[in-house]
Parts: sequence; C-alpha cells; structure tokens
Amino acid sequence: MTTVETDRLILRPFMTQDIVFLDELHSDEMVMRYILGRTRSHDENIAYLNRLIEWQADHGIGQRLVIRKEDNRPVGRCGMSFFYGIAEDGIPTYHIDEKMLPSGAESFRMFELGYTFLRQEWGKGYASEAAAAMRDYGLNIQKLPEIHSVIMQQNAGSVAVAEKIGAKRLGECRLLGNPSWDYLSQLSFDKSDNIEE
Repeated sequence: MTTVETDRLILRPFMTQDIVFLDELHSDEMVMRYILGRTRSHDENIAYLNRLIEWQADHGIGQRLVIRKEDNRPVGRCGMSFFYGIAEDGIPTYHIDEKMLPSGAESFRMFELGYTFLRQEWGKGYASEAAAAMRDYGLNIQKLPEIHSVIMQQNAGSVAVAEKIGAKRLGECRLLGNPSWDYLSQLSFDKSDNIEE
C-alpha cells in the first residue's frame, strides 16, 4: 500500500509499532462516542491493528496513520474499511465486523471512508484534508466504484467533513443500532446533490 500526501499531512499504512498511538486515540471517550460509544482496550486495539494490517496486505485498503508533516506527529487515522450491511425493515444496517451480522442474513460488503483524530487536533481541517485525499485515492487510483461514509446523525463534525468533501447523503441507515446517515462518494456527482434534511 502506498503512502498518500497532502500539503500538511502524510497518510501511511499502519505498522505494528503504531499500537501506542491507537491506545492514545481510542482511550478518549469524546473521540470514541460516535464510533463504539466507549473506549477500546489495549487488547481490542491490538486486534483492530492486526485487522488493518491484514486488510492492507490482502485487499490494499485500510485506515492509514495520519502524520502532521510540520512535526512528524501522528494526529489521527483515515481511510477505507469494509462495512457489512443488511436491510432491516427497509433501512440499511451496517456493522464493522461481519461476525456481528445475524446468522443466515443476506448481507453485502462495501467500502467505508472513516476518519478519527485526536481531540486536540479537531477544528484544524485535518479530517477534511485527509478524507478528500483518501476519497480521491480510492476513486482515481484504486478505481473503487463507490465509497460510503456512514455517520451517526449526532456526529455534526463528521457530517460537516463528508459534505465539505462533496459526498452525497443517500438517506438514513443504522450503525451499530444508532440512527445514522449514509454518504456516498462517486466520480459522477457533486455536493449540490445532497438531499434536504
């Protein structure tokens, strides 16, 4: 997997030594409230990191460590993950792990663009900069047909990022049982296509 660069950021594949940063990032309740609704333990972070490294090796996708060029400091993570979905009562329901799907349910897999940053780095435009770079890399270099961003409706910051980078809001869905929005990035539309709330 190649490294992606922006004006201010380096987005590189995760390596085993990045567990220290993931422990820091995932220990903040404010950072994690719209991801799992709780912090991740060290053992959970190890499992998460191993999954990222496996996806990188097997599929060429995955979250990347986001490093600020100015001081070479990790500030977040951003990139593609697999999300697994089923239709429940006509509303798409997504899970971050295929094992969380109901047994025997007809499911589908999609590419999901996510971004998570240290709280002290919020409001600096890093999420939009990194997400736009990974969207462009996914669509233009990896030739992915489409990229989703599934965002809990209460997560105004991530909604703003998705809309800033031109993702189209498809409608409501559920993420881990929570009311969420499904945003879509493709090469064939622009941000003026967003539906009204």
